[in-house]
Amino acid sequence: MNVQRWIAKYILNQVPVHRNSFAYSPDSTIVKCAAKHCGAQWLIKIDVSGFFSSLSEIQVYRVFRSLGYQRLISFEMARICTLAPEISPRYRFTNWQNRHEFKISAYSRDSIGYLPQGAPTSPMLSNLIMRELDEQITRMSKKIGLQYSRYADDMTFSTRSKKFDRSIASKFIWNLKKLLISDGLYVNSKKTVVSPPGAKKSVLGLLVDGSLPRLSRAFREGLRQHLYYLETLGAIEHARNRNFETVGGMRRHVRGLIDFASMVDEAYGTQQMARFDRIDWP
Repeated sequence: MNVQRWIAKYILNQVPVHRNSFAYSPDSTIVKCAAKHCGAQWLIKIDVSGFFSSLSEIQVYRVFRSLGYQRLISFEMARICTLAPEISPRYRFTNWQNRHEFKISAYSRDSIGYLPQGAPTSPMLSNLIMRELDEQITRMSKKIGLQYSRYADDMTFSTRSKKFDRSIASKFIWNLKKLLISDGLYVNSKKTVVSPPGAKKSVLGLLVDGSLPRLSRAFREGLRQHLYYLETLGAIEHARNRNFETVGGMRRHVRGLIDFASMVDEAYGTQQMARFDRIDWP
């Protein structure tokens, strides 16, 4: 893990990602991602299923090669940054089975590794693997007047054009699915959303129906309830009522909500932080 942190810090975080990728890279935020879609007439949201585990050791190797590292070093770093469990549903597919013979026996294994969830190198590696695909999707989107953004496995497309319609959206989604499948990625159809004019539109939990991203009413109400009960019942009772395992865990949760709110609406976040600080924490 220490080696992975070194790779993440000194190698991967120094490499620019695609301009439409907004997760895991310096200065990229949920707010900036959502802002691309403010004022949209039509909004399309696509979720990639099993995102990290769909990105293979071979793709990781190619990233390091593209950064100028020699073959053996790229191979070693790809092995360090990927996971190959003994059993995985992916290994029933031939493209996840290793067909190469290695002169060094220690390098031999039956299956190809993939990016593990939670590893410090996985976020930026996923962005770098996706750079070429992001560019292809950008070009595809521009042809029909769509704005594109990707936040990890969440892809969002929008247009302010009133000439856009559901048939154009359906054809675009079909073509996008084909492009993603060709790169080993699959869409979670249950999470595909097409929002027409007049429908509520949100991106990554933020409302984008105005000129700037906004916190939803549901979010504000949830935070208001937390602070109200913390003030009236106390931290221990509120943690028990909300089934938090510890008061500390609840405190970090509420603080995280306030930090998120501050990122979107600084004045509102400052007000809630003042209430948070006045609570008598045990």
